[in-house]
Amino acid sequence: MKEWTYSEAGVDLKKHREMHTLAHKIMDELSKKLGIMVKFEGYGSSVRIHDMDLVMHIDGVGTKTVILEKLDRLDIAGWDCVAMNVNDVACTGSQPMLLNDYISMPSADTKTFSKIIDGIKKASEKSKVLLVGGETAILPDLVNGIDVVCTVLATRKRSNTFKGMSDIGDVLVGVRSNGPHANGYSLIRKILKNTLGRFDAIVDGFDLGKWLTRPTAIYSELILKAIRNNLIKAAAHITGGAFSKVRRILPSDGDVYLKLGVYDKGFEVIRKLGNVPLEEMYRVFNMGIGLIFSASKDNVDDLLSFVEREGFEGLVVGSVIKGSKRVIIEVEEGRKFEL
Repeated sequence: MKEWTYSEAGVDLKKHREMHTLAHKIMDELSKKLGIMVKFEGYGSSVRIHDMDLVMHIDGVGTKTVILEKLDRLDIAGWDCVAMNVNDVACTGSQPMLLNDYISMPSADTKTFSKIIDGIKKASEKSKVLLVGGETAILPDLVNGIDVVCTVLATRKRSNTFKGMSDIGDVLVGVRSNGPHANGYSLIRKILKNTLGRFDAIVDGFDLGKWLTRPTAIYSELILKAIRNNLIKAAAHITGGAFSKVRRILPSDGDVYLKLGVYDKGFEVIRKLGNVPLEEMYRVFNMGIGLIFSASKDNVDDLLSFVEREGFEGLVVGSVIKGSKRVIIEVEEGRKFEL
């Protein structure tokens, strides 16, 4: 049986990181040349204006839209576009304020557009961010499908003491995800296309179609409330690159040690169908954990209770130990590997 990986599906995470490194180099050079001091944070870049930090971020839904279009759920593309952005900027301790969208389509289609923009509207209301503009690009011959991207502007008072960084000895609390969110779909699509030939199949009683079209959980208010209540030291949104994202909240002398299981049957189905190596699953997917908080030991019980009151499910998934910014994962089978 063929063993599927992300690179086999067309996504090389190593080259992806190399491109990010190149972009950060250019941004740093421009910042110095123009004399505008930019702080490159883990989940956005900030510029200080008077007594405020302005934080900008951009993200899109990616190839999830291929499945959403096939299953007539493009409203979820609009929702996810907002969710992915507001979750990220909230991890910097910033309040998302304004949103622009960019929707590219192969041909003008009012019905399709209305579904996407309705999803954006609903997610904007949920996350308290105002849609102020955007671009709808009709690109025949250039695009064959639909791409949905959003950029968000967030604000943070300079007096904000949130550092967004863990300390050695902190406990890591995971918050359950709502499925794959908007990451890893290139691999999912390849597996399903080459095994089942469809996206809405029922496997071992599990409805893949419903699972694949679940909206990304909006965590932004949860994160910001946890910060205001002094319950957390940092937050890591588990998106592209999966649990490697936790490295962003590590001190230079710290490792993250995660003891993880599979918290969502959908990932077990995908792994079995694609014969995906277990380590690869944790490199690509959130595995049922969409957000990780870092908190002092004394705050863990209060944090777990808070997460539950806010309508989410939390669980202890690891700790920050002495090290050198490694992400070490112990899986249920007792195996350990490093990202």
